[in-house]
Amino acid sequence: MTARVDNERRVELTRTRTSVGLWFGLIGAPAAALASTVINYSAVDRACVGNNSLVLHLLTLLFLIVALAAGFTAWWYRQRIGDWPATAAGMLPRARFMTTVGILLAIVATFGMILQWIPIFFLGPCYGT
Repeated sequence: MTARVDNERRVELTRTRTSVGLWFGLIGAPAAALASTVINYSAVDRACVGNNSLVLHLLTLLFLIVALAAGFTAWWYRQRIGDWPATAAGMLPRARFMTTVGILLAIVATFGMILQWIPIFFLGPCYGT
C-alpha cells in the first residue's frame, strides 16, 4: 500500500502543472519583491506629481498578494508531498526541498516588502525631492 501511494506522488510530481506550481512556490515571492521594488521606484515620480501615494499602496499590495500566494502554494505542495527521509534521493525529496525553501523565501520577501511599505505611509511619495 505504501509503494502505491509513493508511486502516485511521483506520478503527480511529473505533471507540468505540478512542476509550474513548485517553481512558482520557489521563485514567485522573490520575483514579486523585486518587481515591487522596481515598479514602485518607477511610480514614485508619477505619485509625487499628483501628490497621491495611492498608486504606490496599490502596487505594493498587489505584489504582496502575489508573494503570499507563492508562499501559500509552496506550503500547499509541501502538505501534499508529506514527510520524506531527508537523505533520500529522487523527485519527492527534491520537491520537498523546493517547497521548504519556497516557504522561507516567501516569509523573507513578504517581510521585506512590508518594511519597504512602511515609509510610504509615513513619508509620502515626495520626501527628499
